[in-house]
Amino acid sequence: MTMPVARPVLVARPVLAVLFVLAACAQPYRSDPRPPAPEERLRLAAIAEAHGNAEVALSIYRNAAAAAPDHVETQIRYAHAAARQGASHEAVEALQRLLSRRPADRAALLALARLQLRAGSLTEAETLFRRALALEPRDAEALNGLGVAADLAGEHSRAQEFYRRALEVAPKHAGVRNNLALSLALSGQAAEAERLFEDLRAGGNGDVRVRHNLGLVAAMRGRLAEARSLVAPELDADSFAAFASAAAALASTPVPR
Repeated sequence: MTMPVARPVLVARPVLAVLFVLAACAQPYRSDPRPPAPEERLRLAAIAEAHGNAEVALSIYRNAAAAAPDHVETQIRYAHAAARQGASHEAVEALQRLLSRRPADRAALLALARLQLRAGSLTEAETLFRRALALEPRDAEALNGLGVAADLAGEHSRAQEFYRRALEVAPKHAGVRNNLALSLALSGQAAEAERLFEDLRAGGNGDVRVRHNLGLVAAMRGRLAEARSLVAPELDADSFAAFASAAAALASTPVPR
């Protein structure tokens, strides 16, 4: 009598990766009695993230952050992972705890300021960016952040001052140049904004945000066919109609001088 041969069970690679991560985290015995270093935990979380397992990654980051409360990179990556999962309050608290121990840490200040910007807490964000700027008066990232906070508050002229100061420090900073151009468009200076966006694209910047912003300016100036071609890869007809409507509203809104 022939015994049946067991067929191998095929497991998808992403699932295998998660199993390896979980096995590593749950290993009951270690030949080395020392706890895993922060870098080791971060590598495990990065593997989980790379395979789309955001919840597993966040769990690893939480454990890593609890084990290394003063490790700046761990705390910042934990905060970013929490924010991506919609746990903004948890992310903010993690960075606030870090700053209570390391009040002059530039990376932590900038990370928390950006989280506050996304949450719409403009006053808190500006305070944090100014703390970072006090540490380094030529900090392009802090100046850029102050510009974004001012733009979101509708203070476009003040925002543009911050962007121009940032560009004095970092003339090729694509993010600052994009933000300055968008601010100019929002303040009714569409022609200059368009020139800056074109310069960015001519310099090889393929960021979709730059292309969309250029499309916004084209729509604001009434060139809808051109605007449609610029945003077509991402926006369907209904989305473009809303996009064009928003552009027209911006173009017709009086800008305080």
